[in-house]
Amino acid sequence: MSCDIGIVGLAVMGSNLALNIADKGFKVACFNRTYSKTQEVLAKNPAQAPNLQGFEKLEDFAQALKKPRKVLILVQAGPATTSTIDQLTKVLEANDVIVDTGNAHFRDQEKRAEQLEAKGLRFLGMGISGGEEGARKGPAFFPGGTLSVWEEIRPIVEAASAKAEDGRPCVTMNGKGGAGTCVKMFHNAGEYAILQIWAEVVQVLLDAGMSNSAIGDSLSAWKSKGFLDSYMLDITIEVVRAREKDGAYLMSKVRDAIGSKGTGLWSAQEALEAGVPAPSLNMAVISRQMSMFKEERGLNGAVLMTKGTAKPFEYPSLVDDLYHATALAIIASYAQMFQCLRELDKVFKFGLNLPATIATFRAGCILKGYLLKPMTIAFEKNPNLSNLMCAFKDEITEGLGPTRSVVGAITAGLGTPLPVITASLSYINAMFQPTLPYAQVVQLQRDVFGRHGFGRLDAEGQFNHDWPAMQ
Repeated sequence: MSCDIGIVGLAVMGSNLALNIADKGFKVACFNRTYSKTQEVLAKNPAQAPNLQGFEKLEDFAQALKKPRKVLILVQAGPATTSTIDQLTKVLEANDVIVDTGNAHFRDQEKRAEQLEAKGLRFLGMGISGGEEGARKGPAFFPGGTLSVWEEIRPIVEAASAKAEDGRPCVTMNGKGGAGTCVKMFHNAGEYAILQIWAEVVQVLLDAGMSNSAIGDSLSAWKSKGFLDSYMLDITIEVVRAREKDGAYLMSKVRDAIGSKGTGLWSAQEALEAGVPAPSLNMAVISRQMSMFKEERGLNGAVLMTKGTAKPFEYPSLVDDLYHATALAIIASYAQMFQCLRELDKVFKFGLNLPATIATFRAGCILKGYLLKPMTIAFEKNPNLSNLMCAFKDEITEGLGPTRSVVGAITAGLGTPLPVITASLSYINAMFQPTLPYAQVVQLQRDVFGRHGFGRLDAEGQFNHDWPAMQ
């Protein structure tokens, strides 16, 4: 029993995390369903060999771990994870710890915790962000569950995590139950939205006649301003500039149908069920769904083309105004993401510390970027901030006019679909209006046909109007 921690699943994420932890001086037991993969990882990484031990049998893997045993699962979410947990329960003992790092639904993690605790085992759900590079160099971790379980693995996880500019590890205990997995779900929902925003920006500039090279230069100029500097902007620039061996831009050859793994959809469903307005997050999911209907889009396009007009598109301040629209859309998307977490925290009583959670996004993960710093500070200064957007009053005040102008011009002149940018603008327009006349109209419409009643601004209670017969 010499290993500090075990890792089950040695695909790219698992093997890279094992190497990362080994580099930090911890001894890691490694197991993969196929032993040849374990042997391959060990053979390719002789520098870490003193701190890595590979095992062909799960029983031997378990016996190599110090008690209480600590096992991280890095296999595909779903049936593979369930099967792995079932197998581990046969070789682990009371008080041992199983940590699932997959993109599971937080409600499922709560069920797993109950089932394993009934068997005397302990469980933690812990999301990981940063992809394969983050796993190797230091990702962000999102644990949630029982505090005592977290304390068991905390030194190892903190050592392996990314470190922010102030030296703080990009990991915090997010709270009870499925808190960590819930945070990871909405992290992914924010990722969906912001990736989509950058993709919409690229399509606008392409539709306006800019070359990939010019688009890359414009986005690099935006990055140099600092405010939008982020990993997702960096990868967008990389994507726009990528060429194949024949010199053609790779982007133009890619099938326009976006895959997904479910976390964005789950987040949208949870937001809707909790009654939290999250139009940008929802539209990011719907955007992917629209892309998957490629055959239908082809048939529809043969009937009617909605893209562009016969006139040349003239909008001299396009790049400048689109910068503002992008900034506001990203701010609105983050605001919705954090509002969802706040509301679900109330429902499930996770005990989230939102500033600490946001601080873990600052390095190592897909969301990392400049904006996470002022967002963390905003909630540290005022944990009861009504909405994150209020902390960006100056940016919204400056950018709202250009955003409205450029979105209208793009819609009228280019016909470029802007699902998340327009959803974000609608969110901003609505959430800063103390009174929404459209809501007053719909309340009365519902009272006309269904006598559903309505509240009044000038009196307490529910009321009905005496409507004439309409049918």
